[in-house]
Amino acid sequence: MQEAFRVLKPGGRFVSLEASNIPFNWLHNLYLFYMALCMPFIGWVATGGDSSAYKYLLHGVRDFPSAEDLKTEIESIGFEKVKYERLSLGIVAIHIAVKPECA
Repeated sequence: MQEAFRVLKPGGRFVSLEASNIPFNWLHNLYLFYMALCMPFIGWVATGGDSSAYKYLLHGVRDFPSAEDLKTEIESIGFEKVKYERLSLGIVAIHIAVKPECA
């Protein structure tokens, strides 16, 4: 994100769609269980025997910061007016931020 801040012109808008956490812990854990159990098999079938990309996806979802933590990280870089919207029960979130005019 440092690069996005560096290359955006002052007043420019940063928009990012990223994996996120479902705010209901029980549902998020159920989703992670589904991803761990079903997605590698679906990936194996879809690719003819290679489920590695789907296993990688699971690790990305599990280890990615929450929408709130990503908002804090974006703010710490220097962006202003940072907001986010969860989609699909929170599986993903769109973050929007503005580079300050005086940056």
